[in-house]
Amino acid sequence: MTILTSLPALRHAAASSSRLGPARLFCSTPLRRDIMAEIDKTLNPRELIERKRKEFEAKYGDKLKKRVESEGVSDLEALKAKVMAPSVKQALKAKQSVKQYKEDKAREEQEDKAMRAKQNAEAAEAKRQKRKQEGDGSGIKPLSSILNLPLLHMTPHDRDAIAKIWTAYHTSHPTLSSSFLSAFLPTSNYTTMLETAKQNPFFVLPLPRPATSDSEVGEVLTDSYEMFYVQWLFHPTSGEAMPPSPDSEPKKLPLTSSIIFTPLEEFKKSGEWAQPYLVMTHYPEMANSHDLVLMRGEITPVAAGGPVGSDANPGFLLSQQQAQLLALALQKFYCTGIELPGEGTQGKAERLRRAEALRGFREKPEEWDWKGLVDMAYGGIV
Repeated sequence: MTILTSLPALRHAAASSSRLGPARLFCSTPLRRDIMAEIDKTLNPRELIERKRKEFEAKYGDKLKKRVESEGVSDLEALKAKVMAPSVKQALKAKQSVKQYKEDKAREEQEDKAMRAKQNAEAAEAKRQKRKQEGDGSGIKPLSSILNLPLLHMTPHDRDAIAKIWTAYHTSHPTLSSSFLSAFLPTSNYTTMLETAKQNPFFVLPLPRPATSDSEVGEVLTDSYEMFYVQWLFHPTSGEAMPPSPDSEPKKLPLTSSIIFTPLEEFKKSGEWAQPYLVMTHYPEMANSHDLVLMRGEITPVAAGGPVGSDANPGFLLSQQQAQLLALALQKFYCTGIELPGEGTQGKAERLRRAEALRGFREKPEEWDWKGLVDMAYGGIV
């Protein structure tokens, strides 16, 4: 709509309103706004901006002129450059500072998070290494500190290969060969022995005394024995160093067991503080994966002011032969639940007799008779 067409319409509207009743012909404020709005619509944007600028300068011309003079600039454009530009730059700088602050804060948070994760990982690794060296608090040296279990599983070894490695490590080592025993057994034999041990965690075993100094070193007497108190201890088996099982419900590992051998007279005097002469440990970490349980026996070294050591094994409380005899006697009593191939009627009777000796010691210790114990432990051996 143009200005020329709109004005007659406005006059007609005014005349019509005068016929309706007493009213002013011109309602200046709303009407003028409408007219000016119509004019603004007819102008192009550049003309509109120019008109607005002229209106602004006409209204504030004197004030702007005084400001131009006070600021010492040549014209209004120079005044804008001097006054407004720094404000824009400052606002932009402030905006950039906020953005930079947020970026710096986010980067610091990421760095702190990464640092905490690294520290937690290092602490966990240090704790794992300490546990690996010291064991789980039970006093047992963990198997992972003796054998490189991950390597054994990365380069597959069968049961026989691991058993050979275990035996060779303890028998050919320059220092371990005189202070350690080693053996291995199938998982089924170990679990049977473990059940017997849970029912009979305490027992006594005879050990032949070493021969006199006039005899050959390493010989034992067949008519003189020292009684040893035997105590079993059981501990949860850690599968930490083992590979994950493919089974949805992996079979639980058998308990780790340790057997403490202490001279009965020492135990009577000092109780649980008595010095053990031999500690045997069964490691069942590979019971499920290789049907193999490893055994290690550690002979206690001589301590200053303690019992005199073995002449046949200087520096240790027992000789290798004595330690092996104790291990053999333990096996004969605690494997009574295992029927041996070709044992015959007499062999079965002797096995059941040993089982009865265990039960009698547990149930009626005051009536228990140790007579025949030597024959049951070493019959036909010494």
